[in-house]
Amino acid sequence: MSQYFVGRLGMRAYYRTVGRQLDADLTTEPMSFDHRKVLSRNVMKRLLAGGLPLVVYVYTASGYAHWLDTGEFVAAAADFGISHPPGHPLASLVLGLANLLPIGALSFRVALVCALLGAVAAVALFSALERTFRVSGVIREPLIVPLSLAGTWWVAGSQAWWFQAVRPEVYALQAALLCIAIERLLCVATSGRDGDVRPLYHAALAIGLALANHHYLVLLALVPAMWLLIGVWTVWGWRPFAWSTGFLGAGLLTYLFLPLRAISEPFLNLGDPTTPSRFVWVVSAQAFQKSLGPERIAPFREHLTDVIVAMGQDLHLGTLLLALLGAYFMLRVRAARKFGLFWLTVWLVYMMGRALLGFVHGNPDALAYFMMAYASVGVFAGFALGVVLSAVAEAAPGRPRLVPALGAIVALASLFQFARSYEEASLANFVDTDVFDDGLRRSLPARAVVLAHNPNTIFRFWGGEAEELNRPDVTMVPLPMSSYPKLVDRLVSDEPELKLLLRNYVLDGQLNAADLQSLAALRPVFIEMDIRVATEMFDMLVPEQLYHRVLTADITETDEGQAMQRHGKLWDDIDARIGEPHDAQTEVQLLWRHYNDALYFAGVGDLHGARRSVGAGLSLNPHAAELLLMQDALKHAPSGEPIDIAPFRVQ
Repeated sequence: MSQYFVGRLGMRAYYRTVGRQLDADLTTEPMSFDHRKVLSRNVMKRLLAGGLPLVVYVYTASGYAHWLDTGEFVAAAADFGISHPPGHPLASLVLGLANLLPIGALSFRVALVCALLGAVAAVALFSALERTFRVSGVIREPLIVPLSLAGTWWVAGSQAWWFQAVRPEVYALQAALLCIAIERLLCVATSGRDGDVRPLYHAALAIGLALANHHYLVLLALVPAMWLLIGVWTVWGWRPFAWSTGFLGAGLLTYLFLPLRAISEPFLNLGDPTTPSRFVWVVSAQAFQKSLGPERIAPFREHLTDVIVAMGQDLHLGTLLLALLGAYFMLRVRAARKFGLFWLTVWLVYMMGRALLGFVHGNPDALAYFMMAYASVGVFAGFALGVVLSAVAEAAPGRPRLVPALGAIVALASLFQFARSYEEASLANFVDTDVFDDGLRRSLPARAVVLAHNPNTIFRFWGGEAEELNRPDVTMVPLPMSSYPKLVDRLVSDEPELKLLLRNYVLDGQLNAADLQSLAALRPVFIEMDIRVATEMFDMLVPEQLYHRVLTADITETDEGQAMQRHGKLWDDIDARIGEPHDAQTEVQLLWRHYNDALYFAGVGDLHGARRSVGAGLSLNPHAAELLLMQDALKHAPSGEPIDIAPFRVQ
């Protein structure tokens, strides 16, 4: 194409053509439309924008809940429960609609709801792109729809967007609401005085509902929205904003679901927001406000770099560079400058908002925080292509079919993003959590008590039990959440024999050996091995399933030896059932468990078991510093003697 311009026009003429495109303030001549045809065309292109992602999302949706807090949201959906702060009342209501679907396990049905929400987000994003491209006046009309599709599909096919639509989570719902709010705000901002102000009310309602789902992500959107709201105020005055507060408040009324539902004590009732103080505790997410402490702000530059690198890997570095060019172009065009500032601020605010909290590599929740930043990249990249292709059209007036053909090619080429992201985003063959559930819950002895440390274990237990309801006799104590209001009281009310153990744990912050053995005389007691388990307690524990069982007086050394052997066979069975390659989060869980097993075996003097666990961990991460240090120490350790594991504990 560059040779064409050099030969036919010369590069200088080409750049003048692009310059005219950028400096012009073009408008489309008024035309007469058949409204039925227009409506049909609008419906078809939106079906195309969201239908293709929907098919992909449904095809690759998880048949089982994934890791992290997906199990918790399955439990919340099971009976419209209350999840961790800020409670996510809207997610409980919307994801709970999965109970109406007639097929599949509940976790799969919740994933289907998220797939639909992801498709809705794609449709709203497409409309936002279309409005942005059209208002600039520099992109030829035949290019607007294909470039809007290209931007939408490239973003929807990224791991950050795709992965939220194939697992039970709140982020697909949040993306749908934010994209709807943005599209409605763009609608009223581009309509002028002769337009319709009602889209502002739609945006306010969407924002209110989004605040009832994940308020941090909404607060980030308020900063860029000011670029458009000021213009709306200038045109329409204060009255529409007064009405908008009512629609915003209507969305916020969703929070009333929390105390009303908590009164009936659902399966999941975290924070028990039945009093004003507990309601404020849940909604304000006080349990997570440490994420904004000074220790998070100090390495901000490093976190921001991590965010940019993650975006470059997911969207491709070339896309980011093209988006920067598009931002420059949009800021050059007078008619589009305000909208360029809006989208640029969206990009920056959502990147910095995630960096402020800290970025965790490989964590899909961290990627979800800048889904709106991805939307901005899609807008700017599409705009850059639109300017260039419109310049091509002006430079080649004798080829009217060239530019529409190029637009169609760009739209089809954007589907390559789905192929790029498939391995990381697809959960079509994911069974790992179901494999773990056997050792975490299903195969435990009757009336077992599980003292869990790992949040993933806690969420998996809740999600699996809410879905299957096959182990009501097993009691799981989520130790990291013992400070949640009423949680310990509820456990003690249901299981009075836990009173002494939990009271001392709340007071001392650690498990008491005497309390554990007293409880073990009444019921099977299991502790999830963790760096918080004191080394002095190792001698009273023995591996069983995916936990360590508290020994009782009738356990013999032969029983302990057989338990060690069963532990090795258990991991062989898990590895065989999961297969290769491992899901990224599954690798994290495997590595953490092998590391804790290695600490335990080294601490009790079972050096063979320690070497096996160290080897299993290093096969997942050959650069794990603590495991490498332990490997060296085990080479020189005397057989049968415990070794000091303090140097190998993660600090």
